[in-house]
Amino acid sequence: MQTAPSRQSSSATRGRRARRAGMAVLAAAALFGAWAAADTGRADASRPAADPAAHGRVKTEYGTPQRLGDGTIRVYSQRRGSRPLTLGYTFSAAALRNLPKEGDGKLCYDVNGDGTVDRATECVDEVETALDLPKGFREHVGGPFSWAQLTWDPRGHPPEYYSVPHFDFHFYTQDEAAVRRIRTGPCAGLMNCDDLKTARKPVPERHMPARYMDMGAVVPQMGNHLMDMDAPEMNGKPFTETFMYGAYDGRITFYEPMVAKSWIEGLARGRAGGCEPVKQPKAWDVSGWYPTKYCMDYDRAGRRYTVSISDFVHRKATP
Repeated sequence: MQTAPSRQSSSATRGRRARRAGMAVLAAAALFGAWAAADTGRADASRPAADPAAHGRVKTEYGTPQRLGDGTIRVYSQRRGSRPLTLGYTFSAAALRNLPKEGDGKLCYDVNGDGTVDRATECVDEVETALDLPKGFREHVGGPFSWAQLTWDPRGHPPEYYSVPHFDFHFYTQDEAAVRRIRTGPCAGLMNCDDLKTARKPVPERHMPARYMDMGAVVPQMGNHLMDMDAPEMNGKPFTETFMYGAYDGRITFYEPMVAKSWIEGLARGRAGGCEPVKQPKAWDVSGWYPTKYCMDYDRAGRRYTVSISDFVHRKATP
């Protein structure tokens, strides 16, 4: 009579323990599933559902600074493991003071063959500054972006609506040595005639973002510029900022926020910074991390501007 209750008590205890263990397993499974699902929010289907490299603290890293105006400029990146968050330019407010008033005279061609170069008509009126990407970005993120080039256009350039002082913030997917082989010459834009044809070779439609077109804006040691037909300046409004894709030999070769100097300075005068969407193609010819936004901001405490590409998504190549 005294043993039966003991057996019931022991059996009940074991049942409660089993139920608690089962609930703990289910809770752990649910938590892991939610964590894995959240991690795949912007990754393509070819990547693992739970990428350990995407977790951990955000690392902010910098490339080598270069002189600009009375200040400096360099490339910075933010990443979490091998996942990029931001890649951009950061420059001091002083960098916008005492900028060159004319091009550096490095890209010239004696078009009329008179043995001299007329800086006004036979040189590209711009100042170029090549910048390296942060070492951590290059080593942990990899491609497709491999280097950057800032271009200062003191008087702007054709077409007419871009004839205001502005910056081209290039992020290149094409190797720098290959870009340097895009030659000057006697054809349109002071381009070598053969290289001009190569630069205007059509990009496959699947690799072209919607409403971007080749307008013949080819520049030596840079490439072709594909323009957004929906941009405000294409529709009767003043140019302030825009986003261009670069191309050469039928491939996308750079991403470029192009911004008027006055528009950048407006950030320091109180205009809010922010981001704009980057139009996306239907396919990519190289696997890697690609931005979906470009952004501008001003750090009032540090007196520094940033122009960046961000919100990266991993794309699988579909040539």
